[in-house]
Amino acid sequence: MTASWSVTHSPCGQGIPGRFLSAAWFIMVTMAQCDERPIWSMSGSEMLSALDTIQADLARLQTRRLDLLAALEANGHATELGARDTTELIAVRHRLDRVDVRRDLRLANALHRYPEVQAALPSSLHPAQAEAIVTALERIPTTAMVPVEDLRVAEQQLVEAAEVLTPNDLRKLAKRVRDTLDTDSPEPAEDRALAAETLLLKPGDHGVEFRGYLAGPNAELFQTLIFAGAKPHLTPNGTRDPRSRGKRQADALTAVLTAAASTGTTAPAHGDIKPHITVTIALADLKAGTGVGTLATGTTLSAATIRRLACDAGIIPLVLGSNSEPLDVGTEHRFVTLAIRQTLNARDKGCVICAAPTAMCEAHHLIHWADGGPTTITNLALLCKAHHHAVHQGHYTLTFHNGHPQATTPAWATPTPNSAKDPPTAA
Repeated sequence: MTASWSVTHSPCGQGIPGRFLSAAWFIMVTMAQCDERPIWSMSGSEMLSALDTIQADLARLQTRRLDLLAALEANGHATELGARDTTELIAVRHRLDRVDVRRDLRLANALHRYPEVQAALPSSLHPAQAEAIVTALERIPTTAMVPVEDLRVAEQQLVEAAEVLTPNDLRKLAKRVRDTLDTDSPEPAEDRALAAETLLLKPGDHGVEFRGYLAGPNAELFQTLIFAGAKPHLTPNGTRDPRSRGKRQADALTAVLTAAASTGTTAPAHGDIKPHITVTIALADLKAGTGVGTLATGTTLSAATIRRLACDAGIIPLVLGSNSEPLDVGTEHRFVTLAIRQTLNARDKGCVICAAPTAMCEAHHLIHWADGGPTTITNLALLCKAHHHAVHQGHYTLTFHNGHPQATTPAWATPTPNSAKDPPTAA
């Protein structure tokens, strides 16, 4: 039997074999061929129309993905393959962050309890909106004894509101709906808020990214400490603080953490070790100020940064083998002892540059101990973290006068004279 081939034309003007004209094939081929058209050749309305099509296709694919995730979770296939759970399987297999996969799984597993949301997906509701609605309704405790009929009405109203609201606006509306339904809960709203507190950390580029939520008095304490430490300060030459608000708030948080860690008692120990930073670097590199060191997390730090950290640190010598395996561990040697630190606190009374409180300061060696500088009162000064960093970058120079450390004003702090204001020179 001879196969017959017919050709039809897609809206993009390309031929498609008639034997493959199923609806799905037609859509995929049409999209692929339309996408080949250069964007620069499209008008604004055509670009917007293409984006509308892509958004609809994304919603359809994401909805299909949620259905598959729920089914995969239900049949336990992840453990059959040897993965710990579905989250691990999908995160590792698709190179995704676990927190994102876990969020999608929560939505996928809860969707069957919300028929109005399911019915609206993906035609009039996209998954991000569904997540906003379902998450809010899932947070209504069973102890609230909300009638099923009321929950269905709330779900229907939120789905209708999704026709004009973004996911963020839906979350706000859903919270009001939730608070209205949960009026008789025996648990006070403040207690529920405290129970919902969270802090999530994940590795970032040369650091850590975090997000979370604090409630009530904890939120007030956090904001008070951050706002107080994030106030803009004039530079030494009298110009405005160049830092952005985000940077000032990050500096304030770092100052709070430094103050807490400096006491040694305000933060819990881990493995009988007080909160600390572990950095490994060859002594020769530390002395020369070259090379890099490694944090316990595997992140690298420059030797210059490690020299600054080592000003006020406990040093534990390690003897490493040819494969970098520890062969011998010595005892910790604390360069700035408790007695020396107390003397510094009494003499300097804070940062010698900006007068920040002693609890926010670190001890700085004017001549680094790795360069042979002694750990004595006449070779030490208290600096806040920001100015300690600035001193190591060479922006300030510390010297002693009458037994007290003083900072020289950096060159950039001296304004350039305005020649227009200089008195005229005699002819």
